[in-house]
Amino acid sequence: MAIAKIACGIILVATGTACCEEWPETVDKINITRDFALQMAIRRNIDIKLESLSSAAAEIDVLRSHSIYDPVFNASSNGGISYVPGDPFSRTSTMTSSIGLSQYLFTGGTLAATTQTGFTAVETEPPGSAPTNWLSSVGLTFSQPLLKNAGREITNLGITLAEISLEDSMERFRGVNTDTALSVINSYNRVYTLQQILETRIAAMNSAQNLLIEIDKREQQGPLQGMERANAAYALAQRRRDLVDAERNIIDQEASLRYLIGLDAKTRIIPLDPPSDAELQETEEQAIQTALELRPELRELRLTLKATELQERIARHQTLPDLFFTVSGGLSGTSNTFENSYQQIGERASRFWTGGMVLNVPIGNTAAENDYRRSKIRTEQVKNQIESLSWRIRNDIEADFRALISARLQRQISGQARQFAVQRLEEYRKNNQLGTPTATLQDVINAENDLTAARNTQLEAAETFAAAIARLWRDMGVLLERQGLYPQKRPGKKLIASQSPSVRIVP
Repeated sequence: MAIAKIACGIILVATGTACCEEWPETVDKINITRDFALQMAIRRNIDIKLESLSSAAAEIDVLRSHSIYDPVFNASSNGGISYVPGDPFSRTSTMTSSIGLSQYLFTGGTLAATTQTGFTAVETEPPGSAPTNWLSSVGLTFSQPLLKNAGREITNLGITLAEISLEDSMERFRGVNTDTALSVINSYNRVYTLQQILETRIAAMNSAQNLLIEIDKREQQGPLQGMERANAAYALAQRRRDLVDAERNIIDQEASLRYLIGLDAKTRIIPLDPPSDAELQETEEQAIQTALELRPELRELRLTLKATELQERIARHQTLPDLFFTVSGGLSGTSNTFENSYQQIGERASRFWTGGMVLNVPIGNTAAENDYRRSKIRTEQVKNQIESLSWRIRNDIEADFRALISARLQRQISGQARQFAVQRLEEYRKNNQLGTPTATLQDVINAENDLTAARNTQLEAAETFAAAIARLWRDMGVLLERQGLYPQKRPGKKLIASQSPSVRIVP
């Protein structure tokens, strides 16, 4: 007999055989808990997979942004020959080669180390005595902006924006998981409710069949029995039609749930858990404060504000004049051979250094000034968006509390209505069996219909209450935690669950 276990999906383990993640074609239906349905969605829902890839791409962008601090190796070599006509005729050969390593600094400056060597050789006709001259040097060059483009904040602008973008991606990832979890909870509860409604429809149909059988067993037949049989047959036909509708509703809702949890096979889903009756512990004001702190879309806007404020500061800094300071120095050597030129460098025979400053002041500075004004407007827009969303979140929580109060009352009232419907049906059946004229067979059928409606209303009221709690948790930004699901800190990864749900395969 096959036993179902959980291992990143559904794994069927047959005795002595290897496991397989795919659903076997022989499985007709499965019994699953709500927790397992949530984990299936977290691991296999296509929308979550897409958003996880966006988070992984954002992480790569962060790594890429640090490439500005990668050292740069450079090498160059060039040479040439020039001819000078006359008497004597001369030819000059030159060659210059250099190797260097440059490093970008967090201050916005650049530090470069370079070694350079080259020679000049003059040949004459008739032959002269001009030697080959080698000139080699080793030095450092430091360049630093002092006004515009100076400072760690400007230098690390790309890195900071990439990190903010990563955090923003994680909040979107959390939001997608939250919305998916809410959809799974509502769809799971809906399937459970519809299957319970189906059972009441079956019970109602069986009751109508039993009434019809009882009428046919009576020895004395007459006009009254004929009317009762017609009523019972009509009730049976109506309840069969209701049963067909109930079965179709289940199939439609199961298709939606299969998509949410990433189940490819057209397998019947049997939910094991009824809609949760968990109550809310927070007050309305506590729920509002939690939502203003944890709602993913509000956290995304705050990250956007952080980025726009940074860009505004950078834009203001870019209106400054462009002032550069450059200094370089090193050792050099001159000789008639390559080796001797570097030997002189080792002996520190010759030294050199240079320094200077360059100032560029744009007249009018129109582009930078208007970029700064535009960045200020963008910052103000984001602040207004945050304020607007905060008001909407407050309104959402208040509306959720009103809906929760209504759902709680409906659940209580529907429970009482069902009890009264049961008592009413029992009285009608008892009086009908005693043959009293106050309770005809049609009265019994109507009472059964009313009881079926009361049962279904109670089931839907429980589902509505659970949906109101789940929606409130979603709007508070705590739905994942309340379901035992926690996002991984690393992007591109799935959520993990603190619980160990079970699944049971029913052949």
